[in-house]
Amino acid sequence: MHMETVKITLENGIQAEVNGIFYVFGLKYYFIYTLGEKVDNDYIQLYMVQVCKEVVNTPEGPKETGYMLGIETSNQEEWSVVQSSVTKILDSKKTGIANSEIQYLTMNMLVNLKVVSKNKFKLLKSTLKDTFGLSFEDVSEQAQNINSVPSQSIEQTNNQQSDDVIIDYRARFFEEQEKNQKLEQEIKELQDKINSVKSIL
Repeated sequence: MHMETVKITLENGIQAEVNGIFYVFGLKYYFIYTLGEKVDNDYIQLYMVQVCKEVVNTPEGPKETGYMLGIETSNQEEWSVVQSSVTKILDSKKTGIANSEIQYLTMNMLVNLKVVSKNKFKLLKSTLKDTFGLSFEDVSEQAQNINSVPSQSIEQTNNQQSDDVIIDYRARFFEEQEKNQKLEQEIKELQDKINSVKSIL
């Protein structure tokens, strides 16, 4: 599954063409998208929303408006689980082995999406290029224009989301390695202390 281009409405009401993936994970619909904004030189900013249909109450009962809404995952535990879906997508693209937990949907199923609030994360430019064939040499003019417009976002103030979430298995792998090395060093130091105490006794 490649990232496809689709037009959506951002929080500030501006329509933007984005590259994205629409999929089902854990019985919920999610949309990952990017405007190609660069962050910290080596990374590209991505956003994720949970997708649901917009419904209004009428005298005849609830009625669909024909729009879809994109909403952030504000629960931290749930957000951690949702992040794992990105890792699963990257892994299956890398290995070529489909993951049964992810069901991709065609972009024509994503109709009139309005983003209300969103989660942010970032991926290495090289990961996006290798995995999805997306190359962002220059931030598009559109992305710059969108960023200069004051956002009317209704993101929750108590939400701890930040741009610091990095979903990249390689980075995580190296972090784990580093932790293990530190632990091994600490164990060795403790062992040396025990041996020196034994020699005194």
